[in-house]
Amino acid sequence: MSVLLRLATALWGLIVGAVADAVEWLRKPGSKIKVVCAVLAFGFMVAGLSAYEKEQRIQDLSAQVVKVRADWKADTARLQSDVEQRDARLAEVAETLRAEAQKLEALKAESAAALNGLAGKIEAAEKDATTWRERYQQRPDSCKAALELLDSACPALKGY
Repeated sequence: MSVLLRLATALWGLIVGAVADAVEWLRKPGSKIKVVCAVLAFGFMVAGLSAYEKEQRIQDLSAQVVKVRADWKADTARLQSDVEQRDARLAEVAETLRAEAQKLEALKAESAAALNGLAGKIEAAEKDATTWRERYQQRPDSCKAALELLDSACPALKGY
């Protein structure tokens, strides 16, 4: 332990001695090296300040990039949610339209059946009307005479 203590003391003495020698050297006037050192010190100070400023801009831009990425992720999530909601609504509309199409097909089949039934009834009615006209044309003479008397008695009911 004493060896470490002696080593630390010797290092401290060396550092303090170097600083003291530098201070004494700087007190001497008219050295060209001092001018070069001053110019270098000023240059290093300017370079250090510009590097610090650039680092600050880099940190600000990095923060902005992080914020923009977070905004993009939020927008992406919101848009994905909107797309999923739209798809769900479209699926509901499609299901409703399918149900309505099935109803229309059922109504179409029912309408076709009703039309067929109506066509049969029309055909039967025409057949009955034809049969009645034939029977009317073949009526006996006494019936014709009675209808002519009825036509003359009630002109408003003429022509049956």
